[in-house]
Amino acid sequence: MEHTMDSALKAISILHRKSHIWLNNSCAQYGLTAAQAVVICIVCDYHALTQDEITKRLGLDKSVIAKTVTKLEETGFLMRTTNARDKRTYDIRPTDRALEVHPFVREQMDVCFQRMTQQMTEDQRAEFRQLLKLAAETTLAQED
Repeated sequence: MEHTMDSALKAISILHRKSHIWLNNSCAQYGLTAAQAVVICIVCDYHALTQDEITKRLGLDKSVIAKTVTKLEETGFLMRTTNARDKRTYDIRPTDRALEVHPFVREQMDVCFQRMTQQMTEDQRAEFRQLLKLAAETTLAQED
């Protein structure tokens, strides 16, 4: 029987917590938290998403995304515009400020991944990245 300290979920929890600490520290110079940085990245990557699409892509609670988007809008990183197809929905778009910080945030995410995988070979790192993506995609595809 596997001990709690040796479980995969414990490892995932540690990776999540430490990566957020590292990202919080590096993004603080822009007044961003790790959670805000992740939202900026996804919006910059897709150029425009609805709040619901952000929620689905990140697998987070709607209220968490709503608060994060509101804060990023207040601080000039994101803007909301009415969706042309559905007037009840808003498109979330990056501002110039978000586009300027986006490469830095991406770089810091890579630094976090390098830190957590520094004892792995390049092949192990690539396989780990693929396995993480597969696990995340599989999890997002499931109903709660």
